[in-house]
Amino acid sequence: MSRRLYSLDFCTGPAMMKSPDQTPEFATAAALLKYFGRKARFHNAFSTLLGLLQVAMTIALAWQVATLLDRAVYQPSSVLPSLQDWLQLAAILLLRALAVWGQGLLGNRASLRIRAALRQFALQRCFGLNIRLFPHFNAAEVSNLLTTEIDKQRGYFADFIPQQRLAGLMPLVILLASAFVSWLVPVILLLTAPLVPLFMVLVGSKAADVSRANLQQLNRLGDLLADRLKNLQALQLAGAVEQEGDRLFEQSEDYRKSTMQVLKLAFLSGTVLEFFSAISVAIVALYLGLFFLDKYDVGSYAAGYGLFDGIFLLMLAPEFYQPLRRMGALYHDRSDAVSVAEHLLQLDSWHRQLAVDSQPHEVAALTSLQLCGVQSGELDKPVHGPVDLELHPGQKVLLNGPSGSGKTTLLDTLAGLRPVLAGALCINGQPASVYRQADWFQQIGYLSQKPELLFATIRENLTLGRTFSDEALWAALSNARVDVLVAALPGQLDYLISDSGGYLSGGQAQRIALARVFLHRPALLLLDEPTANLDQDTAAEFMQQLAVFAADGGMLVMASHRPGERELFDLEISLTKAAAAEALL
Repeated sequence: MSRRLYSLDFCTGPAMMKSPDQTPEFATAAALLKYFGRKARFHNAFSTLLGLLQVAMTIALAWQVATLLDRAVYQPSSVLPSLQDWLQLAAILLLRALAVWGQGLLGNRASLRIRAALRQFALQRCFGLNIRLFPHFNAAEVSNLLTTEIDKQRGYFADFIPQQRLAGLMPLVILLASAFVSWLVPVILLLTAPLVPLFMVLVGSKAADVSRANLQQLNRLGDLLADRLKNLQALQLAGAVEQEGDRLFEQSEDYRKSTMQVLKLAFLSGTVLEFFSAISVAIVALYLGLFFLDKYDVGSYAAGYGLFDGIFLLMLAPEFYQPLRRMGALYHDRSDAVSVAEHLLQLDSWHRQLAVDSQPHEVAALTSLQLCGVQSGELDKPVHGPVDLELHPGQKVLLNGPSGSGKTTLLDTLAGLRPVLAGALCINGQPASVYRQADWFQQIGYLSQKPELLFATIRENLTLGRTFSDEALWAALSNARVDVLVAALPGQLDYLISDSGGYLSGGQAQRIALARVFLHRPALLLLDEPTANLDQDTAAEFMQQLAVFAADGGMLVMASHRPGERELFDLEISLTKAAAAEALL
């Protein structure tokens, strides 16, 4: 029943409801690409106009060249081109070149605009998922998605999308132009045209599978490289650097082979399209040649064909297939885009599955906390049994259990980083939602197993933008038993450290993060294995400071494996994977 109430309270609603950033839900990868393609509608529309200008200039060029050759060679009285004729020819060529340049410029700007929107879309999903992004999307995979994968979409958004319209409009214009001279040549062009998109789709479907496999190989290589760099010191101590280097080389070879497979299909696609285009043009040339040899008299109007008609039709025939050939050559860009869109769709789907009603609302000042059958986990899969707890100021609760029993997950839920999966969380006796609520974050302190420190001074890491006196800062450092260390550093409170602690040891970084918690004096303090990196004496002093924190009215929930720390807590909750949690006094 509790899960049913949870789904009614927190689900986003109908499938087509919009997320907070007003982005609709996408049924397919193609729908996602189409939606973001609209971000550059003006660019694409103007690019289409430039494409039509280009084909108009192509027709004008064929007309001008055919006219000049007809006058100079075919007519009874030869007339050589005048200066005006050369100027007209130069103007046509210049306009066509400018149209091509303008198309490229607009395509690049459209691509930049759309790729920026895709990155924003992906980042919003990552921020929305918070810590729940992992392990479903690890750091290397997200990095590849935001950089390499989205960057590879330049060709699709800059070239393929504008070419889709032009692949239908440009041949149509050429058909109309050739129809003024012959009725059979447009029929030949029209009958042979489907061969190009047919083989484009056949080769493109295989290219999509290969592109998807190539993307997986890239993510695997990134995952492996990130993991080995992270654990490089351990590999050096184990003497396994060369062995892992060989494994990285093998994975990079797999990625190279996968990339070459994509390129093979791209070249194959281009070759096939050129082959069928050449055959189609050859059919037109053969027809005209046999016509001029008086083998038959079919396809022309009453006046027949002259030199002007033959040259005009032969110059237009290759241009009829050129937009189709270009779109075929760009079809592998579409395959890459679909693969990346599927990756983005997975991220969006995971974000929507875990979305809850997290609209900001006021959370009451904490004076007591009650958990009634609370379970935490992923979607409908709890990782621990129901937990019942009532916590008042001055009380200390210990969470224990084997690895994987859900201690960290429960702490994340109490911190508001995960929604409650089942049961009810009450503040001051009233059911409340604390998931992603700023008012709740201001009332708690949370020290995870891997505390995060900013690339800033120790003072800035402690204050987090608020104002405190130096006496308060030193008092907090003293409570965390790290004041002696900071006093020995150059600059002391103004010592600059890098993110995640920089040159500080794990225990030192953890104590500075703990001093930050003490400084802000939260009503509820959540600790995840805070003494894991501390020696026995330092851990004992640290636990004494926690007792002082509780004696001053603070509430404490701490996960720990150390048996000797049990005596300092008022209540112990044992979590297990399969059985219900058991509360022991």
